[in-house]
Amino acid sequence: MEVRYCPKCATELVSRISGERERPTCPACGFVFYFNPVVGAGALIEQEGCVVLVRRGMEPKKGLWCLPAGYVEADELVEEGVAREVWEETGLEIEVDEMLNVYSFGREPQTGVLLVYSGHIVGGDLHAGDDAEEVRFFAPDQLPADHEIAFHTHLEALRDWRRARAIVYRRATPADRRAVEDLDRRHRGVGDGPLGYLEGDDRSLLLAWDGDLLVGIACLRRQAQKRSATIDQVFVDPSYRRWGIATRLVGLAIQESRQDQMRTLLAEAPVTNPVLLVYLKAGFRVSGFIDAYYTAEGEGPTTALYLAYDLAA
Repeated sequence: MEVRYCPKCATELVSRISGERERPTCPACGFVFYFNPVVGAGALIEQEGCVVLVRRGMEPKKGLWCLPAGYVEADELVEEGVAREVWEETGLEIEVDEMLNVYSFGREPQTGVLLVYSGHIVGGDLHAGDDAEEVRFFAPDQLPADHEIAFHTHLEALRDWRRARAIVYRRATPADRRAVEDLDRRHRGVGDGPLGYLEGDDRSLLLAWDGDLLVGIACLRRQAQKRSATIDQVFVDPSYRRWGIATRLVGLAIQESRQDQMRTLLAEAPVTNPVLLVYLKAGFRVSGFIDAYYTAEGEGPTTALYLAYDLAA
């Protein structure tokens, strides 16, 4: 992209060193033109374990499949751009949940970034938009072949999604001790002694496995007399975060507590911890707070919320 004149005073730009790079600069007013990456945003929308894909009806990559995505307009927030693109391409109204990952694309003269968000459907009906040939849901094992995916960023996102969907969740047994010790060692202590939840009638350790690698845990404690259970800890390997593993572990804790005929499931989380959103989206309600909560990292006190889930509902 060639820029010849200053957008402020219309003086012809010259090339000068700015910030250790050569950039178009105005010799009259000092304006420096920064040629920044473009920003794209897309959505990974799941329904019953399947994801929405769009078959492109226009070039580039006409006839190939992609996530509903596009460029963010200058007058909208990224989340607004995601929702707009989904509506235009699929006819679905969504609520944007959280950012899953960031992917780079492009080469000279300009690069870009694709921000991929998760979202859930709140309205509309599935149909192909004006610039799409087809739109439909795909199960993880029914995705189009790699060469049928339009863009490498979308292919990476779909590979991440399929990998996350392949995670296996189950209750731990004493035979899992070595794997739990290995997880604790890899991350220099994952918190409140998960090994203590491997044994005992009043405790359970819930696990998330990627093949033979343990990547997440949830510590569950029961008080039979009160018919209540407490999630003492949720931990996910940092390289596996943002893809719903914590949400699945919390869901498993709800399921296990119901099976054990508990009436209430309790939890607590500092307001700075992203797991708080996991609890709230799962249906927990705020039941109290403490304003002198000390974080596990030894930082200063912060506010933590007490949360409760009615298992009888």
